[in-house]
Order: sequence, then C-alpha cells, then structure tokens
Amino acid sequence: MAGNIVLRRRLEEIQAQTDAEKEWWEKRRAAISDDFMKELDGTDKPKGAGSEEDAVLVDAHTPAGTPAGQGKKKKGKK
Repeated sequence: MAGNIVLRRRLEEIQAQTDAEKEWWEKRRAAISDDFMKELDGTDKPKGAGSEEDAVLVDAHTPAGTPAGQGKKKKGKK
C-alpha cells in the first residue's frame, strides 16, 4: 500500500510537469522552424560571409581571351 501511494504521488508530479514541458517544446519547435525558414529564404546571413552564388570559379589553365576548351588541340590521324 505504501508503494502505491509513493507511485501515485510521483505520477502526479510528472503529470504536473507535462504542461510546462509542452509549452517549452512548442516554443523550441517554433524557433527551429523559424530558423529553417530564414535559412531557406536567405534572409539570415552572417555579416561578412558571402553565399555560394557570389563565388566565381576560375580555371588557371585557360588563357584569358579564349573560352574554356577552345585553346586545346585535338590529337588524331590526319
């Protein structure tokens, strides 16, 4: 009987905490969702950091005046 009383008290304590924990998780879920939406929209960029769209790739072996691939000679039988 004493074990039953202890168990019931403990269950009441746990059930009393559930409302507070539900609120906390709802706030946490909303914050995470907002962060993901900002990331998708691109509105939450750190200062001084560029995006991948700002980057320019340069091939060091291509002469400046020719498009890539046109400066190479084809090998084959004549």
